[in-house]
Amino acid sequence: MEQEIKFQDGESYEKWMGIWTQLVGDQFLDWLSPQTAKTWLDIGCGNGAFTEQIYQQQNPSEIQAIDPSSEQIDFASRRIVSQRVSFQVGDAMDLQFKADHFDYATMALVLFFVPDPKVGVSEMIRVVKPDGVVSAYVWDIFGGGLPMEPINAQLRILDIPHPVAPSAEVSGLNSLESTWREAGLKEVEVKQISVDRTFANFEEFWDLTHNSPSVGPVLSKLPADVGHQVKKMAQDALGVDDSQTVTINAFANAVKGTV
Repeated sequence: MEQEIKFQDGESYEKWMGIWTQLVGDQFLDWLSPQTAKTWLDIGCGNGAFTEQIYQQQNPSEIQAIDPSSEQIDFASRRIVSQRVSFQVGDAMDLQFKADHFDYATMALVLFFVPDPKVGVSEMIRVVKPDGVVSAYVWDIFGGGLPMEPINAQLRILDIPHPVAPSAEVSGLNSLESTWREAGLKEVEVKQISVDRTFANFEEFWDLTHNSPSVGPVLSKLPADVGHQVKKMAQDALGVDDSQTVTINAFANAVKGTV
């Protein structure tokens, strides 16, 4: 049985993926160029990292943020306390909101976790007003865009299985564009967003990667000698010694379209 990727610990998620989310989110919001004081739906909000960016940068009149993980929602609810922001447990394929309500509906690093991305997009379209915008960004999984790619690459070399998002095939630029166009959205555009994050040393990168719910459990269960081998291979591939800083490049694919 293939391991399922589960996001439950908001604090550890923040140290690992929350920071990556916001690095991409800054460029994504610039590209989206939304109007301020509008209504937003943040689907798969996780621990609220991207929700916080919307709140701080866009002066929204309302944000509804949902996620399937009650643990993540609990963390997010403490992150932003505002009458304009509401966090609740929810399902991306069955949104509990009335039609034509939001100006913007978005998914940040979520679409490839939706069992049927087309249903998720159709639900976003349903709850967005005419001329509203439906958008998403996802790591380019098969293009090597994941932040943990330096480690994933070694796992592949050693033929060590590790889980991927259930709908990973949607993460390519062409797949995103066709999904949006087939859903009937207008003015569809796609963009690749590249970001860098620098760690104090390789050890910090390695330790934080253990917070990843995809790679972390795999690394933790490896025999000690195999784990050491993966670690050494990853460090060698990055070409750094124990004292050097490590800069990791990751890239996400973004898509937007008008209802």
